[in-house]
Amino acid sequence: MRRKPLALLIACMLACLTAAYATPGLAEAKPTLLTIYEGPKTMVTSPVATVLVNGYELFVYDVMVNHEHIWNANTQPTTTPMTYFDFEGRVQIELTMPGLGHPVESAEVLPLSLGITPEVRDGAVRFTVTEPGQYTVVLNGSVNQAVHIFANPLETDVPDPDDPDVFYIGPGEWVMDAIALQDNQTLYLSGGAVLHSIISVSDAQNVRICGRGMIDGSDYPAWNQPGSYARVPIDLNHAKDVTIEGITLVNSNCWNLNSYSSRRVSIDNVKIISGRQNGDGFTFQSCIDHTVTNSFARTWDDSLVIKNYSGSTQEITFRHMQVWTDLAQSMEIGYETDKGLTLDPEISDVLFEDITVLYNFHKPVISIHNSDDAFVHDITYRNIVVENALMQGDNGFNKELIEMTLQNSSWSTVRDEFGSIDNVLIDGLTVLNTANGKVPASRISGQSEDNRITNVTLKNVSILGNRITDLKALKLSVNEYCEAITIE
Repeated sequence: MRRKPLALLIACMLACLTAAYATPGLAEAKPTLLTIYEGPKTMVTSPVATVLVNGYELFVYDVMVNHEHIWNANTQPTTTPMTYFDFEGRVQIELTMPGLGHPVESAEVLPLSLGITPEVRDGAVRFTVTEPGQYTVVLNGSVNQAVHIFANPLETDVPDPDDPDVFYIGPGEWVMDAIALQDNQTLYLSGGAVLHSIISVSDAQNVRICGRGMIDGSDYPAWNQPGSYARVPIDLNHAKDVTIEGITLVNSNCWNLNSYSSRRVSIDNVKIISGRQNGDGFTFQSCIDHTVTNSFARTWDDSLVIKNYSGSTQEITFRHMQVWTDLAQSMEIGYETDKGLTLDPEISDVLFEDITVLYNFHKPVISIHNSDDAFVHDITYRNIVVENALMQGDNGFNKELIEMTLQNSSWSTVRDEFGSIDNVLIDGLTVLNTANGKVPASRISGQSEDNRITNVTLKNVSILGNRITDLKALKLSVNEYCEAITIE
C-alpha cells in the first residue's frame, strides 16, 4: 500500500443553512447536510477543473474516457474531470475550468429532464441541486469538455471497522493484491479512498461491497496489450445474495462490474466511467434476479449487457439509470446467448425502466442480438429517454436506433442452429436529438420460418418532438421472418 490514511474518514459537515433557504409560511427550511472528502495525499486534484459545493472546494479526479468513436485496438484514452460528495438538502455547485485553455461561454447540465439552467458568468458555471444523483456538465457545446459530478445521498449503515468480517479501507491511495470476499464478509471503501485492486466474490454468499471510495484500474495496461490480461474491478462468480452500493469504478482495463452465474444481486448508486477496450459497464451472464438502480455508466463499449455463458438468464432489472455510451450499445442483449452450449437456453423477464441515455455514439441504443440458439422473451423497455442518438463511427450499417436480429456473428458459438425472440415491449421511447436531425433507422430481422421474431409492440414513441405512430415513420425495416410487429 502507498500510504497509511490519517483518519478513517475526512469529512466536512455543514448544517443549519436555514435562513438562506427559508420557505415562505414556514418557520425554517430543512437544514443542509454536506459531506466532502479529501483526496489522497499521493494524488493531485485536477488542474483542468475546480468544483466548489456551498463554497467548499472538492478534490477532482481526472479519469479515463475515450472520445474516439471507432474501434481501435490500440486507442489511447484521454481524461475528463470527475468529483463527488454526499448531501441532503440544497447545495450550490460552482465550476470553473482553469485548464481548459479558453473561456467557458456556455454550459448544459444533464440529464435535461432535471430542467437545470446553469448560470454562466465570468467563466464560472453555477447551479443548484436539491436531490442526490449524477450530474454531467457539458461545456461550450462540446462532449469533449464534460465534467461528471456525483452527488450521493448521505451514507447510512456504515460497517464497524473492528468487525472481523469487514475489510475497512480508509481514505488514501492503496495498492493491494486481489481481494477475495468469502461468506458474510463486507468490503467498505471510505470516501477519499482510491483502491488499485480487483474484488472477487466466487462461490460466496451474503456479501456486501459499499462505501463512497473508488476502485481504479489505471495501474493495469489494457487487457489486449502484450503481457496484460483482464482485471475486472468487481467480479462475481456463482455468488448469491450480494449487495453493491455507493462506490465508483474508474479506469478499468476491461469490463467493469461483471456477474456470472450468480443469483440475487442488488446494485445501487454505483458509478462507472471507462475509456478502454471492451470496457463494458454492468454485464451479466447467465444470472438470475439482479437489480441495478440509481446508477451511472459511461463506457467505451456496451453499457448495460446481458448474455448467456453457462445456462439461462432470468429476472434482470435496470431502473432509474443514466448511460453515456462512447462506443457500441447502450442496452444490449447478446450477441452471445448460448456460449456454454447448454440445453434450451433462455433470456427472459428483463426490464429496462426509466433509463436516460445521455449520449449514444456508435451502435444501437436498444438491441437484442440472438446470435446463438436461445429463446429470448418477455423483454420490456419502459420510459427510455435518449438525449443524443448520434450513432456513427466505423460500424457500417449497424447504426440503428433499435435492432433485433437472429443471425450468426463473430461472437456466435452455435452456428448451425438459431433461436427466437418473442414478446418484446417498448413503452415510452423519447429521442431528443439525432446526428443529422432526422429519424434514425431501426431493424427487426428473423432468420427463417422456424426461427422468428414475434410480438414486438412499440408504444408512446416520440422522436425529435414528433409522435411516431407507424412503422414507416419509425424507419423500421421488418423482414419476412417476423410476425405481429406493431406500433401504437
